[in-house]
Amino acid sequence: MLTSTNFTRRSILAGIAGLSGTAALPAGFAWAQDQRTLSIRISREIQNLDPPFMAGTTDSNIIRAVFQRLVSYIPNSYEYELDAAESIEQVSPLQIDFTLKKGQMFTDGYGEMTADDVKFSFERYITPDADGRVSSYKEDWSALVEVQVHDTYSGSIILSKPSPSIWGVIFTGSSGAIQSRKAVAALGKEHSRKPIGSGPYMVSAYEDHRGVTLVRNPEFTAYTPDFETCNLVYIANQKTAEVALRAGEIQFTELSVDSADEMAGIDGVVVDKRPGQRFIWLGMNMQKAPLDKLAVRQAIRAAIDVEQMVLAGYQGNAQRLNAMIPPGLLGHWADAPVYQRNVDEARQLLASAGVALPLTLKLTILNEPAFQNMGLVAQALLQEVGINIEIDQREAGTFWSSGKGESGEQLELFILRFNANPDPTYNARWFLPNQIGDWNWQRWDSPEFARIQEESGRNLDRESRVKQIIELQKLMDETASMVWLTNDVFALGYQASVQPAVLPDGNNWQFNYFKAV
Repeated sequence: MLTSTNFTRRSILAGIAGLSGTAALPAGFAWAQDQRTLSIRISREIQNLDPPFMAGTTDSNIIRAVFQRLVSYIPNSYEYELDAAESIEQVSPLQIDFTLKKGQMFTDGYGEMTADDVKFSFERYITPDADGRVSSYKEDWSALVEVQVHDTYSGSIILSKPSPSIWGVIFTGSSGAIQSRKAVAALGKEHSRKPIGSGPYMVSAYEDHRGVTLVRNPEFTAYTPDFETCNLVYIANQKTAEVALRAGEIQFTELSVDSADEMAGIDGVVVDKRPGQRFIWLGMNMQKAPLDKLAVRQAIRAAIDVEQMVLAGYQGNAQRLNAMIPPGLLGHWADAPVYQRNVDEARQLLASAGVALPLTLKLTILNEPAFQNMGLVAQALLQEVGINIEIDQREAGTFWSSGKGESGEQLELFILRFNANPDPTYNARWFLPNQIGDWNWQRWDSPEFARIQEESGRNLDRESRVKQIIELQKLMDETASMVWLTNDVFALGYQASVQPAVLPDGNNWQFNYFKAV
């Protein structure tokens, strides 16, 4: 049992004037830099700050700073400690009892956190909202039966099946955020822009295409964040962000790998380069002709030179990936096939599929240097076997919706990047049939995959669970719809006056634990 812890533009614009192809910094914010203000660049627009309907890591990073959870990650680690809970105990595989700390107040006068708020927050994932919307993260709480409320501060979480990921993934992540029932009911959709939490920060400003301002929550008393204000500045263009970091107008950003070494030589700038835990692959829409033919997908896989693509994208800083789960994470398939380029095999497969050549396909990619470089290499490799590739480069705002809804039906080839989670069952969920039209851009419909994924999600035996995760990856391999490329490499740049707090995956940032040096 656990028991009870003015953004200025002038100098940047001068630098940007000499850069071709870069975008200007967002207008509208005027923030003053001082020792109490932290300015962080975000590369994706904020979509939704209502936890069940968040749209990615940018949203999640803010949510974890605004809302408390029963337990939360300690700085720079996947280990966790008590947060809103005074005590919490798994009394059986299907029941977890908790007691909240007293006096934890929601902002804007929405009162004290109660066990009923916990019930409301967690059960939102398994119940459609008033508009009939269902959370994309409903699988987080697929084992939840109900939260029983015993009194103001205590309750029991009742599960239908064991959930090995509930402690290190669900409780600690955005799906464990505790929301105010009263606030969500009163604010409706406005809660997605002005969320009411009880955590160390609260949202004081939200502007589309520009960013968000977080300020300290005076009613949060567990500890005091070093920075009184945290400005999250939306800058889509990587070069623009680097100019801003050089000028000291932002204090933290992710860097492109090719610029990291150059940035490391700048006085006052620190560069942290580390292996990533994301998985990146070239995917194919299995429901779009002629990619609905296995032989065509196998031909594309045979025509691709993974090492050449990764070298072009990451200049020797990243290793190739052969399956979904990167090395070092539970369920890594060490004996996965290492496919090598075979032009003759690719041509034979295309001939067997009866495809008329030349074949023209569209490759949709994110407008970032690594993806651009890999896309150009793929274009050249596939042209040699009679496949002409049209590259569709998209800014983040449009790219991440490419595979969703009706637009996903028209998708052909794409290079996609997902953030890996310490729990392998979580990583596999985005390839489930119920994710078609959302995050399953391959539009792969496999009941067998769904069955094994569900079984692995309640398996408490580590050894047999690893076998299940490897079996999932074997099924993925059989489709030939995913050419695994790399698990990425992270390069983070920041001012020497700041000590960041970043989880081991490199892309989950803990704003409330950043320190002033």
